[in-house]
Amino acid sequence: MRNFVIASDLSNQANMKKTNVILLIMAICSPVFSQEGTQTIDTLRKDALNVFMTASDYIKKEIPFINYVRDRKVADVYIISTYESAGSGGMIATFFIVGQGAYKGMADTIKCNISPDDTYDMQRAKEVKALKMGLMRYVLKTPLSEYMNISFSQPLSETVSTDKWNSWVYSASMNAYTNSQKTVSYGYIYGYLSANRITEKSKFESSFGMDYQKDRYNYEDTTFYSIMSDYFGEISYVKSINDHWSVGAGSYIQSSTYSNYDLALKITPGIE
Repeated sequence: MRNFVIASDLSNQANMKKTNVILLIMAICSPVFSQEGTQTIDTLRKDALNVFMTASDYIKKEIPFINYVRDRKVADVYIISTYESAGSGGMIATFFIVGQGAYKGMADTIKCNISPDDTYDMQRAKEVKALKMGLMRYVLKTPLSEYMNISFSQPLSETVSTDKWNSWVYSASMNAYTNSQKTVSYGYIYGYLSANRITEKSKFESSFGMDYQKDRYNYEDTTFYSIMSDYFGEISYVKSINDHWSVGAGSYIQSSTYSNYDLALKITPGIE
C-alpha cells in the first residue's frame, strides 16, 4: 500500500513539472508573437500617407488607412474643403487635394453633389466616398496599396449598345442679324450643315454652307444696294483597302460673288 502511494506522488510531481515547463514556454513565446504582430502594424502605420485636413471622427473611422497630422508642413498631402450652393437646392462639396514632398506636382479636385433630399448620414457617406476615390492614386505609392480592394457595384453589359445613328454624325449652325434705319439697312444670314460617317472600313464627309449679305443705302433720291453671296458644298469618300492604305475621291463646288465665281467645281483623288 505504501509503495502505491509513493508511485502516485512521484507521478503527480512529474506532471506538475511538465505543466510548469509548458507554461514557461508559452509565457516566453507569447510576447514574441504579440511583438511581431505589433511591429507589422506599426510599420504599416509608419508607411501610411500623412494627410493634413479637417476631419471629423466619422471620416477618421471610415478612412483608417492614412495618418491624420496636425502640421501641414509634415504632410504628404493636404486637403482643402469648400461647400457651395447648387441650383437644385442642394450643395456641391469640393475637395482640393495637393501633394507635397515626394508627391509634389500631384493635385486633384474632387466634387461631390449633395441632393437637398439627402440626410446627414447620406451626405457624409458621399463625402467619404469622394475622399477615398481622390486619395487612391496617392495611397497607390505606399505599401498599404497591397491591402486595397476595388469594387464596382453597378455591373455593365459586356457588349456595346447599338448605335441608332449607325455611326452618322450631323451638325448644323445658323447665324443672322439685321439693322435698319431710314437711310441705311443691313441684313446678313449664315448657315452650315454637315453629315459625316467614319467607320473602320470607310470614311464619308460632307458639308454645305451659305453666306448672304444685303445692304441698302439711300442718298438723296437714289437707293443703292450691295449684295454679297457665297454658296459652297463639299463631299469626300475614302474606302479602306487594307490595314495601311485607303483610296477615295472628293469634290468641291462653289458659287461666290466675292470671289467672282458663277460656278466653280473641283474634283480630287484621295490616298491615305
